[in-house]
Amino acid sequence: MIDILSYPFMRYALIGAILSGFGSALLSNFIVLKKMEFIGNGAAHVAFGAIAFALYFGLNMNLLSIIVAIIFAITIHQLGKKERVQENSVIGMLLSLSMAIGIILLSFKKGYVPEIDSFLFGDVLMITQEDLILLGIFDLLILFIVIFLNKELKYYSFNQRLSKIFGVPTNIINLLFLTITSVTIVVSVKIIGIILITALLITPGVIAKLYAKSINQMLIISVIVGVFSSVLGIFLSYYLNVPSGPMIVLTMFLIFLIAYLLRKTVLKSFAQ
Repeated sequence: MIDILSYPFMRYALIGAILSGFGSALLSNFIVLKKMEFIGNGAAHVAFGAIAFALYFGLNMNLLSIIVAIIFAITIHQLGKKERVQENSVIGMLLSLSMAIGIILLSFKKGYVPEIDSFLFGDVLMITQEDLILLGIFDLLILFIVIFLNKELKYYSFNQRLSKIFGVPTNIINLLFLTITSVTIVVSVKIIGIILITALLITPGVIAKLYAKSINQMLIISVIVGVFSSVLGIFLSYYLNVPSGPMIVLTMFLIFLIAYLLRKTVLKSFAQ
C-alpha cells in the first residue's frame, strides 16, 4: 500500500480514479433511468476525433476536447428536438463522422502514434495536474447540479413530457445534462480509455438500481461503487502489471455480477 503511494504518477492515478469514478457515477443514474447509454459511446468516440485533431495540429488536447464535447451536446440537443430525428440517430452519425475524421488525420502523420493507444485503452502515466484540476472542477459542477436541480432531474429522468406539465424547463435541463455528460467523458478518457469509458457511465447506475428504492439512494450507492471499483482497479492494475482502464472495467463488472447474484438475499435480510 505504501509503495504504490510513493510514486507521484500513482498518486495522480488514484486521485484521478476517485474523481472520475465520483462524477461518472453521479451521471450514470440519470443515464440509466433515461436509457441514454449510447451517449457515452458517442461522446467518447467524438473525443477520439478531437484528440486526433489536437495531435495533428499540435493544439491543447483538453481545451479542444471540451469545446468539441460542448458542440457535440448542442448538436444532439438541437437535432434531437426535431420530430423526425432521434437523439440516438444523431449520436450514431456524429460518432462515425468524428472517428472518420480522426482516422484520416492520423493517417497523415508519419509513423506510429503511441499516444492513441493510451487514449483508446487508458494510461495512468498520462495523467497530469491539469487533468486532475479539470476533473475536480467538473465533479463539483456535477454535484452542484445534482443537489440544486434534484427535483428537476427526477422529473426529467422519468418522463420528459410530464416534467413540462410541472413547469420543469426540460430543454435547458436536457442541454445541460448532455453537455456535462459529454465533457465529463472527454476529461476522463486518460483514466479508462475511449473504448471502455461507457462502462464507467453505465455500470454504477445499473448496480445502484438493483438495490435502491429512490433516486437519492441510487446516487449514494452508485458513487460508492464508482469510486471503490475505480480505486481497486488502479491498485490491481499496478500489482498485476496490466492496463488500468480494462482492470477498472473488469472490477466493476465483477462487482455487478456479485451484486446481481446476491440481490435477493441482501434485500430479504433488509426486509426482515
